[in-house]
Amino acid sequence: MTSAVPSSRQDTDRPQELPLVGTPPQAAHGTQETEFYLPELPRLLPSAYHPNAVEIEVRSNAWVCRHLQSCFTDEQALLSYLRQRAGLYGPAVSPLADGQRAGDIADFYQYVTIVDDAIAGTSTSEQQARGALARITHGFGTETDDTSPLIRAGADLWRRITPGLSPAQVGRFKESLAISLGGYADEVPHRHAGHVLALDGYMKLRVVSFGWPFVALMTEYGARVDMTDLHPTPEFEKANGHAVRQMILVNDLLSWRKEHARADTMNAVAVLQHNDNLDLQDAVNALCHLIEAEGRAYLTARDRILNGPLGGRTDVATYLDALDHLIGGTQAYHYLTPRYFGDGYAPDGSTSGWLSLTEPLARLRPQPQRTPTVA
Repeated sequence: MTSAVPSSRQDTDRPQELPLVGTPPQAAHGTQETEFYLPELPRLLPSAYHPNAVEIEVRSNAWVCRHLQSCFTDEQALLSYLRQRAGLYGPAVSPLADGQRAGDIADFYQYVTIVDDAIAGTSTSEQQARGALARITHGFGTETDDTSPLIRAGADLWRRITPGLSPAQVGRFKESLAISLGGYADEVPHRHAGHVLALDGYMKLRVVSFGWPFVALMTEYGARVDMTDLHPTPEFEKANGHAVRQMILVNDLLSWRKEHARADTMNAVAVLQHNDNLDLQDAVNALCHLIEAEGRAYLTARDRILNGPLGGRTDVATYLDALDHLIGGTQAYHYLTPRYFGDGYAPDGSTSGWLSLTEPLARLRPQPQRTPTVA
């Protein structure tokens, strides 16, 4: 497999590529706690998969192999990534979109996931990350002869998605990617230093690095609406804010196994443990309460919009329906993917139970593991 790093000639005009996905992570130095109980989270919003979910996932995986194969260290790293079923996230969060747009969304989320993995899973320096991400941002939506696979894949997404966007949304497209990639880079020094932010500061940074600007745009794209003028309004800011915070916290909870393994401090579990001096289970329980609170606050904010002056607009109702499915679909997907439970994980439908932090391949168990008694 060819390397994603540019050829050996010195090219001082272009920043270095991101490290290849599959590069070993930094050594973990986490706590001695080995398992926790995952409570049942409330299912407050609908979840469904696109009717053509399997076909979309297969085609999206083929797109990754065609455009981004050289972003992986080797064939095994690529196959391990594909087994995470990231190609199913798009059909989970855009079940109401037409097939073509749901496929575009699936490919876009695979693209940003691979970028995120290249940064978070390695010892990438802040300078390297910012240079590489600036290169990606510059090439997005720009005619360029850059042969980087991430640049070429971004150009393909731009060509496919922008015809379905309004002029205002096209302007937001590149800007949204730039904002979110900047958030990726902002996390790097905190990870390297093992620095744990206060909860408010952590959430402000994560809203950016989670990609809310492009998540909102992709939600509009799938629903065929344009909410550009409404996002800055207090009503939409409140609903959107609760939506993204709920999704971030769900991600942090269900990805803790993976992030604990590399001692990642950019996670709400670590934030709660450090700042509130909680043990692991108490931090998990506190996080579950925050998830439910954000979910219920979203419902209240959404209903205020629907019952207010904007509620009679078809495009507003369509967007909020799509947002409901985005939140519900994100939560459902997290229980399904081997990304958080280990390569080879097969979901059995469980959504609560005891979860090991140390097993290479874990599942949700009805009982905790028993430590063998030494005779």
